[in-house]
Amino acid sequence: MAPKKHSGFMMFVTEWRNRNAEGRRMTIPQAVAHCGGIWEKMTPQQRGPYNSGAKNADVMERAKRERLNCHGQGIAQVDQAQQETAEGVMHMKRTTERIVREAKKAHDLENAKFVFAAFNFFTKALTSDVYVPAEFAACEYSLKEGIRSIYSTMIDPGQIIFGQSSHAQHHSATTHGLPLPPNALGERNMAKLHRNIVDYLKKCQGDKPLIVFTPVDDISMVKSCFRYLACEDEDGTEIGRQKIEVFDILYLMFILKKEVMDVADLHHGNVTQYVTDSFFNREFFEFTPEIACQYHEENDRSKYCTQSMVTRWAYTFSDFMCGDLAITVHPGKHIPPNTNPNHRIIESDASSLAQESSFDSFYSLPGSRVKKENQSQDSTNFSVSSSRASIASSSYVPTDHTAFTADLNEAEAFPSLGRRNPSGRRPPANNAPTQLERNAGAWDLPTNSRPLKKFTDSDFSITGAVKKNKK
Repeated sequence: MAPKKHSGFMMFVTEWRNRNAEGRRMTIPQAVAHCGGIWEKMTPQQRGPYNSGAKNADVMERAKRERLNCHGQGIAQVDQAQQETAEGVMHMKRTTERIVREAKKAHDLENAKFVFAAFNFFTKALTSDVYVPAEFAACEYSLKEGIRSIYSTMIDPGQIIFGQSSHAQHHSATTHGLPLPPNALGERNMAKLHRNIVDYLKKCQGDKPLIVFTPVDDISMVKSCFRYLACEDEDGTEIGRQKIEVFDILYLMFILKKEVMDVADLHHGNVTQYVTDSFFNREFFEFTPEIACQYHEENDRSKYCTQSMVTRWAYTFSDFMCGDLAITVHPGKHIPPNTNPNHRIIESDASSLAQESSFDSFYSLPGSRVKKENQSQDSTNFSVSSSRASIASSSYVPTDHTAFTADLNEAEAFPSLGRRNPSGRRPPANNAPTQLERNAGAWDLPTNSRPLKKFTDSDFSITGAVKKNKK
């Protein structure tokens, strides 16, 4: 509903009531009736200040009212939230770039430490960004050492949001499979758990700001779970007040990959964030056994285990970048613990590879172990080099079949593929070559080729027609 506008007459009535004791004893309808006669006798100059005051009041009222969008949200608040989000993303990107490039500048990129963190939750509030945590895991990672340490724990919040039991049960049944409170597993003291997590992060990162990396879709959930744990820590200690920043692990992978390839002097012009995001989201190690906690391993829910998540992220980083820096991978740190090699290495003298042509195969390499083994087993085997030499010494000369010198306007000059003689002609005596045969030599055809014979309708007879004519 549109707001009511102020009028100069009502501004006059209000002022008259405030100035006269008689007016203060009147009700508003009585004051309006009394002042009506006075207002009519006033000149436009006398009414002017009251009309101007009414207009100013309208302007002030419109300034006080907040504009709303189609969802009933204040436009100013929405713009402010969007600006804060954009500033947060920019801060995250700049901080990630600074961490990676400082390690590169110090020639210690392979030893730079990062912490990957993941949460599972029971349920989320309907009207606010509040998540009830159920499980937490974090791992310390570097390219050279792989997974340095892992912190994993289940969480028992004691209770969940009122009215959200059905949602929590459905979410648990379709994802992590953890039992709901009051039967939940893990630590019940949220303040103690928060201090333990902060203490672990400080041991990993020292005096630097506490930063953890997680997928972009889970950033808001991880931040909310950290706030849930911190709000229970009322001791006011330094550890309890420590702020934990949550950054995008996908952007870290993109920046780290580019800097790693630059250190290795490899071309990285084709490395885009779309490429790195696609590689990360492929989940090559999704079904790797023996990397989840005992509960999820026994219940076949290792895919949703937070310990398994952070471990798989570390394996993905190693698989994507350790080869660029020639870092030797170790099972259990860079790759899954039970990994069987699917390759074998055969040493050979590659000094003369540049002189070998593409005609050679692996078995003809000068220092090939396989070649030596084959020669020891069978001394009569011939190498590919000898076959290549025999081909090079052959007198074979390819024939050009694209030339044709005959006159196509003359039917007898066209080479015939049949063996029929032209009508009225006989082969020359003594097998002397004809002009057609001489021309046919350009096609490398046999000497007995004949020109194409022309046929007319009289050359063909129809049996039915002949019988009719006889009759």
